[in-house]
Amino acid sequence: MVAQALLAGEETELVRKAIELAKAGDVPLLKFLLDRLLPKERLIKIDFPWLDFSDQAIDRMEAISRAIAEGQITPSEGADLSRVISDYARAIEVWDLSRRIEDMEASLNPEIKK
Repeated sequence: MVAQALLAGEETELVRKAIELAKAGDVPLLKFLLDRLLPKERLIKIDFPWLDFSDQAIDRMEAISRAIAEGQITPSEGADLSRVISDYARAIEVWDLSRRIEDMEASLNPEIKK
């Protein structure tokens, strides 16, 4: 709290000084400022239809691979997107299998309600 009280009103001047020092060649300060000011992630927009069936994930993965190859997204961004698509497709598969099991159980034992 004492440090905050001492810095009150000095923030703008201190940031300007830090920028000045970084521009003058203070590499650690430059790295510090860039690390704090530049976004770590960016919004990625790849246009493909909603995933309704797990086998559609193949088309989405192809679109992601193309975006990487064309330089629209980085390989690490592509890997992150691929994980999202893969996890979503897996969730669809689990839901579908669960529904099929319930249907089979219901046909074997009509007393089981859905």
